[in-house]
Amino acid sequence: MATVTVGRLIAAHGVSGACRCEYCTDFPERILGRGRYILRDPASNEVMFLTTASVNLLAGSFLITFAEGLQREELAARRGWLLEVPRESVPETGGEDGYYCFELENLRVLSAGGGELGRVVNVIPGPAHGLLEVEDEHGNRSLYAFVRSVIAAVDLQKGEIRLHPLERGEEKAV
Repeated sequence: MATVTVGRLIAAHGVSGACRCEYCTDFPERILGRGRYILRDPASNEVMFLTTASVNLLAGSFLITFAEGLQREELAARRGWLLEVPRESVPETGGEDGYYCFELENLRVLSAGGGELGRVVNVIPGPAHGLLEVEDEHGNRSLYAFVRSVIAAVDLQKGEIRLHPLERGEEKAV
């Protein structure tokens, strides 16, 4: 099952079985309306399917309690685990100019001439715009600003991102 990470467990909270999670989503309000989550260990891929009992959104993190009654010690042992939802439950972005980070990861990045520059290995959020971290076949990494002046097209169906031609003297990446 394809999943999308919406949070990361960072600490057990209090004595009543709550845990503090950091946001891994641009839409924290969607966390409120969800009844079920998948808690996954990124190292072993062990999973737990959990039902939400309560959620409290905070600045920079949120508190969540599960109906299964996990104890403080159980939650503390799962620090770093990812809170995920099924991919098919995530609303579509609704337009050609909107993409989720997970949709861009692993896409091929092509130069204006069609040569493959590598694959997107990470999308780094920034205050003005995101950056695409692209790794080539030799393991070298470059950053490309995710802005219209750099990105000519994103084609999710083809699995590729095409860059605009660079002006003479411009660096290939930031």
